[in-house]
Amino acid sequence: MQQDGSTELQDNHQEQKAGHISRTSLSHKSPGFRAGGGLFAMPLPRRRSSFLGAPSCERPPRGVPGTLSGVYGTPLSVSAPPGLSTRVSRRALGISSVFLQGLRSSAAPVMPGGSGGPYGGSGGSCGGGAGLNGCLMEYRDKVRALETLNLQLEDGIRLALDRKTSSAGAWEEKRREWEEVYRQVSEAILDNARLMLQTENVQANAEDFKERFESEQPFRTLVQDEIFSLHKVIQEAGLSRAELQEQLESMREELQHLEQDHQQDVRSLYAQMSGRELDQPNAPIRTSLDRILSHIRSHWEALTERNRAETDCYLDGKEAQCVSLSPEEQQVEALKAECSDTCCQIQNLQAESESIRALRRGLQSSLSDAQHWQQVEQQNRASVVLQLQAELSELQEEIQQQRRLYDTLLSNKQRLERDVGVYHGVLDGEESRFTPVSGLHSVPEGDSRTDSAEPPGS
Repeated sequence: MQQDGSTELQDNHQEQKAGHISRTSLSHKSPGFRAGGGLFAMPLPRRRSSFLGAPSCERPPRGVPGTLSGVYGTPLSVSAPPGLSTRVSRRALGISSVFLQGLRSSAAPVMPGGSGGPYGGSGGSCGGGAGLNGCLMEYRDKVRALETLNLQLEDGIRLALDRKTSSAGAWEEKRREWEEVYRQVSEAILDNARLMLQTENVQANAEDFKERFESEQPFRTLVQDEIFSLHKVIQEAGLSRAELQEQLESMREELQHLEQDHQQDVRSLYAQMSGRELDQPNAPIRTSLDRILSHIRSHWEALTERNRAETDCYLDGKEAQCVSLSPEEQQVEALKAECSDTCCQIQNLQAESESIRALRRGLQSSLSDAQHWQQVEQQNRASVVLQLQAELSELQEEIQQQRRLYDTLLSNKQRLERDVGVYHGVLDGEESRFTPVSGLHSVPEGDSRTDSAEPPGS
């Protein structure tokens, strides 16, 4: 029995070392299991099992004849620490089934006296009492052995609990590691959630951009069509511009021809008014107002004198013809002559007014041309003046730069002259120092420094 108990204790220790049952699983599976302060509490069943194999609930009541009364084993009260209750099984207590079978076979039921059965009579009662006492003695021995075994088991359990409590520090380190890993995992989960949120936002933005692109695609096509139409309009405008430029050139040429024709007409008109043809058709038009007015005055005076002479001749001839005419006819002829004179005067005045108007237009055009050319000349002169001013400023800058360069060169020259003078002084001093030594050697004639270095008695 002790061997069975020791083997059971070793098995329990091995199972505890292997750790095949965790605290969490036990706490979930058995409601009576709890882990607190390194102690385990397992509830005991309230059902008592007898050594005869019948449970306590099926035990016949005591004092009933014809029934077997056996010996029952009650659960032992073990001095355990508070909060620790242990269920003792038959395997844990070392009670084997063979022992129970022997106990059942050795234990004889005690029959009440006077039953008249095979165990009846005084001898039967004595034999039954001796067997019962022997069974009780054996039971007491077994109980004592079980108590000692229970104490050993308590000691082993206490040692195992002490070991578990001593290993709680390692569990604290592992708990810290688990907490760190849990924190890292939670942070990774949060990062993953953030990344998922960012990806969802990016996808939503991409979908928005896609929808916007699809919505703006027809507008883009319309704008492209408008651009193409504008390009066509620009090309047509360029062609029309080229045509207009050609027309403008042709109109300018026509205007030049018209101006030349107008100048020729004016020259011919002036020639007719002066009573002579111009020898130089391409001669320039006189633009002096006094000359033109004097020319017109002389022209009209000559014309009036000629008309007067013609009229006088005509009147003289008419008077000779009208000697034989009646007074009415003479009046008619006089009126005709006056009408012709007035018509000639009107025509002369109209021609004079037209010539004055033409002269005025020519003077205005010449004045506008003169103003235009004057403005052009002023602009050219202003540009020339600006160019000359720029060149003058550049020349002044170059002169200042040359002056600065000359000053630097002059300062360098003076410094070099001073350095050369210093070097000459140093060389003269060195030569004066080494002159007695060099006087022993042959010295060429004419050297003033060697002559001055010779002693006076030589």
